[in-house]
Amino acid sequence: MATLSQAKVLGGVGSILIFIPFVSLVGYILMILAVKDISDDLGDTAIFNNVLIAAVTGIVGALAGASIIVFGAIGGIFTAGMSAFFGVISGLLIVWVFLIVSAVFLKKAYNTMGQRLGVGTFNTAATLYLVGAVMTIVLIGFLVLLVAEIVQAVAYFSIPDQLPAQGAGASTGLTSGGPPAMPLAAGATKFCTSCGNKIAASATFCNSCGAKQP
Repeated sequence: MATLSQAKVLGGVGSILIFIPFVSLVGYILMILAVKDISDDLGDTAIFNNVLIAAVTGIVGALAGASIIVFGAIGGIFTAGMSAFFGVISGLLIVWVFLIVSAVFLKKAYNTMGQRLGVGTFNTAATLYLVGAVMTIVLIGFLVLLVAEIVQAVAYFSIPDQLPAQGAGASTGLTSGGPPAMPLAAGATKFCTSCGNKIAASATFCNSCGAKQP
């Protein structure tokens, strides 16, 4: 069974490897595996699905943009360079748009992970990724993305070895194999099993996504 300790190692090491040329791809794979472990431990497949969509979107955007630039460059040979110019601009715009979409899905996953694991650094990394993606059009965004990757590494290494009591379902008032728990205290909260939003412990439906709670 997946463990948070394993996810901490995979995600932390992966976050470091992405800074090293020629092995950065291995780093991204390790982080995806770490998110899979976390998703399994939390019983929330949406976390892994959002990260997977973010990864696929980023790859597709990069390939599409590169293809347009290459074909534009080839066409520029016959059109005095105009095709090459528009090809580069169009390709870069496509990469930019796909990068933003990728950052949005990554933010969804990291925000949920931050709430459920009690590691607010994930929320910070998610925000920096989105801001950096938007700002890459003026180049300073690349610096923001670099900071986001550093914060991301800190977040993975900050993952607890065990699920926080509230994130593990202690706030539902039931314990496995033990005596019935005391009635819920006033103001007690829990997390939506679908989107991770904090809701009242007695809530039957999430006030954010509307999902029915167990």
